Amino acid sequence: MQRIKAVFLFLLLFAGFSLKSFSADDSRLLRFPDINGDLIAFVYAGDIWAVNADGGNARRLTSDEGLELFPKISPDGKWIAFSGQYAGNRQVFVMPSKGGVPKQLTYYNSVGMMPPRGGFDNVVLDWTPDSKNILFRSNRTEFGERNGKYFTVSIEGGMEKPLPIVNGGFAAFSPDATKLCFTPVDREFRTWKRYKGGRATELWIYDLGKNTSEQMTDFAGSDQWPVWDGENIFFASDRDLKLNIYRYNTQTEETEQITDFSTFDVMWPSGQNGQLVFENGGYLYKTDLETGETEKITVNLNFDNENRVSYFKNVKDNIHSYDISPTGKRALFDARGDIYSVPAENGITENLTKSQGVREIYPSWSPNGKYIAYYSDATGEYEIYLLENKKGAEPEKVTSGSSAWKYDNEWSPDSKYLLYSDRTLNLKLFDVDERDEIIITGAADSEIRDYSFSPDSKWVMYSKESENGQSSVWVYNIGSKENHQLTGDTFNDYSPVFSTDGNYIFFLSNRDFNLEFSSFEFNYVYNDATRIYAMTLKKDGPKLFKDKNDVEPVKEEETQKEGEKENGGDEKKEDGVTVEIDFEGIENRVVALPPKAGSYRNLSPVEGGLVYIGGGKLHKYSIEEEKSDEIMDNVSQVLVAADNKTMLYRSGSDFGIAAVKPGLKPGDGKLDLEDLEMKIDPVKEWEQIFNDGWRIFRDYFYVENLHDVDWQEVRDNYENLLPYVGHRADLDYILSEMVSESNTGHAYVNWGGFETVERVEGGLLGARLEEDEDAGRFRIAEI
Repeated sequence: MQRIKAVFLFLLLFAGFSLKSFSADDSRLLRFPDINGDLIAFVYAGDIWAVNADGGNARRLTSDEGLELFPKISPDGKWIAFSGQYAGNRQVFVMPSKGGVPKQLTYYNSVGMMPPRGGFDNVVLDWTPDSKNILFRSNRTEFGERNGKYFTVSIEGGMEKPLPIVNGGFAAFSPDATKLCFTPVDREFRTWKRYKGGRATELWIYDLGKNTSEQMTDFAGSDQWPVWDGENIFFASDRDLKLNIYRYNTQTEETEQITDFSTFDVMWPSGQNGQLVFENGGYLYKTDLETGETEKITVNLNFDNENRVSYFKNVKDNIHSYDISPTGKRALFDARGDIYSVPAENGITENLTKSQGVREIYPSWSPNGKYIAYYSDATGEYEIYLLENKKGAEPEKVTSGSSAWKYDNEWSPDSKYLLYSDRTLNLKLFDVDERDEIIITGAADSEIRDYSFSPDSKWVMYSKESENGQSSVWVYNIGSKENHQLTGDTFNDYSPVFSTDGNYIFFLSNRDFNLEFSSFEFNYVYNDATRIYAMTLKKDGPKLFKDKNDVEPVKEEETQKEGEKENGGDEKKEDGVTVEIDFEGIENRVVALPPKAGSYRNLSPVEGGLVYIGGGKLHKYSIEEEKSDEIMDNVSQVLVAADNKTMLYRSGSDFGIAAVKPGLKPGDGKLDLEDLEMKIDPVKEWEQIFNDGWRIFRDYFYVENLHDVDWQEVRDNYENLLPYVGHRADLDYILSEMVSESNTGHAYVNWGGFETVERVEGGLLGARLEEDEDAGRFRIAEI
């Protein structure tokens, strides 16, 4: 009994220690603060909180699953107006400052979710001095859903009243509400650092009585977030490279710097009655507007944050890449960072990695069935791992020292080599037995994304961009370590693959000039330039198209010797395929296959020909019959198994395994993905997403030196915020701030290769990706 008591006491002490270690004393990531008297209202984890102006334990005022943002305390201190997302529609609400049931004040349909740089609809900005009306910015302009117009609404309800200003960003009333200080351009949510482009903001003052305006500041960078106190207007400006608080005197027109933060920007300043509060590095600071003295506020948050609690979820909507086993018995998927093995018909779905906080991607099954290869960032960088195909096997890391984003890998038919490319612009060959890696070739500009093996595993086929920007077909001999260019630089040649018999190379090329006159411009356009081509590897190789000549046969009596095979008794089946290439004059042996010019992709060799996707349909071309047959409609991708008899296809959001034959329908052999389930630890996942975001921006930035920004230091600074993440929106904020430290002046990044970086509960980097599978490229569309 004493032992049981001791164990129980230990568990209690351990539980107490764990709870204490996860409490949020001196919390960070406190955003959108406002101050009045002895009360500060702010946002954490998508909820509105309140704390004493001197700091201490905060109390949560809202708890809806949507985001409640932009709290503003009324001048009399009785109310808090805010922007709420109750029922999924963002509107303006008001509630007692001590807490209570919110009252909805606006009902005009919001524009819904926008990309993070677009900000939010119905943003609460200020109060009138009598505490009876709320100033807010609503996205109701003819210029588009990301532009906002100013309105006021009474706390008693009723129709909103528009202000006579066309559009603008954040704004604040003068003390008598006869004037408005505002920015004509909104860019508060565009976290571009040191930006001096067309969306750089300056402050203006609008006289609501006279209906006139005058420009207040003319700095080339950003002046924003005005707060009007007496005869002074306080605002944030990046005149010293970081956003800091400045004071503008409306009488003397002199500007004076108040704060001097150098690591993080001063964000979201707000306040009244002689006080200002703002965020810096996730902490809250307040400034006495009379003395200019600034002090940090310690805020403690202790609550049951449901956003950090682990949960189970089906992740079939988070599939990133996939592969098929050698005989089509199973499919591999990487979904939300884990590798799954799914049966084609019978059996169970297995999670092969189960690694929260680690991302595994691009699984591939060796043709001999022995290994599953994939990439994992368990070490902090993506390395190649091999998992043996047997029960109880542990993955083995077989590369080290990597520091670049990797693309899908391919096994050689003899299962001795792995072929892949990465963000170093190199094509690499990994010897599985020797655990050795060599660089086959490097590119000068665009990545090498098309690569495959010959059927005898002695050659590597790939396409590489030439100096004139056109892509050519190349081949590499593994034994001699020599590269040979097979096609010239005149046309764009890509996606080369060997035929299964080793006699030909199939590839895509843009060689058709189908001239059309534009319906909209006085100009010509060239569409559907792509056709499928074949190249005969040997000078005396078999012809793709037989000579045809109708001849009347002479019937002769045929006798068949006993025991002789119908197709000739002396014929012997070859043990394997040996690929030989006659390089001299090889480009003269290029012929176009019968399918007419169009849009083609996904060439995959099969016995007797190849399969390909054109016009959203999967086709099979037969060399013997010299024609194509449709296999299936509505197919976005297909992977042929090592046996060349089965395939894994994707149609819409469904996956299926089926035989390679004509006449299939979407849904044939559909895989059951209902058991693609994992236990998600949000905290570990957020950290991985942060690291991925840091690595991606490092590897894909358009100049190697990142404008001389110390990228490791930036990571260290923002990584310190991760323990305080309480909501996915907090992580998006950290990532958007971090990547903007690269001093791009904009948030677009050319990633140069096709990669479906999925949105994990809201979006990697808070980004929306635009994908173009036909072009084989993708880019960040919005940040």
